[in-house]
Amino acid sequence: MRDPGRRLARGAAMVAGVLLGVAALRAAPAAPDPAWTALARLRADDALREFARGNRPEEERDFGTAVALLARQPIAPEQVAAARTVFARLADHGSGEVAPASRYFLGRIAQHHLEVADPAEAARQYRRLIAEHPDSIWAQTALTRLALLELYPATAAGSPAAAVAAAEALLDHAKLPAARSEIHLVVADAIFFYRLPAAQALPHLLAAEKIGLLDAPTRADTLIQIAEVSVLAGDRARARRYYEAYLADFPLDQRRFMVRQKLAGL
Repeated sequence: MRDPGRRLARGAAMVAGVLLGVAALRAAPAAPDPAWTALARLRADDALREFARGNRPEEERDFGTAVALLARQPIAPEQVAAARTVFARLADHGSGEVAPASRYFLGRIAQHHLEVADPAEAARQYRRLIAEHPDSIWAQTALTRLALLELYPATAAGSPAAAVAAAEALLDHAKLPAARSEIHLVVADAIFFYRLPAAQALPHLLAAEKIGLLDAPTRADTLIQIAEVSVLAGDRARARRYYEAYLADFPLDQRRFMVRQKLAGL
């Protein structure tokens, strides 16, 4: 099973969010902006200095400064509190993409940046974001984070089956292929994690693989998982197809010997 925490904690998510913010706030800039460039390169102190120069719209300055405060290491509670205050104001009163972006970061703060994480508050912010700005890239990005909060013990209400059903319901809000793919994968992971019948994961794995946006390690995992669940379901023909697809596409992967053995067993 893929590590669900990796989907939440990888630092690339922050950089991706920042770059999305640049695209939303600064349409077709004439030249690379030094503040956003510094932030994308994880040079938070340089970004803070650039945002403080005052040569940009106030709303963009405030948003960028708050994001930089979350990226600045080592992070202190005072930084988090200052950023949270700004995001709360912009989430309610910001224009354009600033409002949903700020709501997204309020969820991130509750999930990752408090001294004691508040998953219930994170889920509340993500749900509000999805309800108020369903078409925003920020809402689509929040869907996987909310799915993980629904799935895992910190906030999962009732049985594992109920948690899986709650996460599956988020597919109705996923308008981007990438968002749908991620939800399918995290739901499949949870089915394996909770030792629910493996066949329940198969439609999710097949859907994610069909969408076709998986990075190489995730696609290798997914092909093998589809094949193995197909074996359990008694569909040897499909198992063979996916084992062979894995062997064709991943000539250097360390699991090739194991997969060849399983193919021979079929």
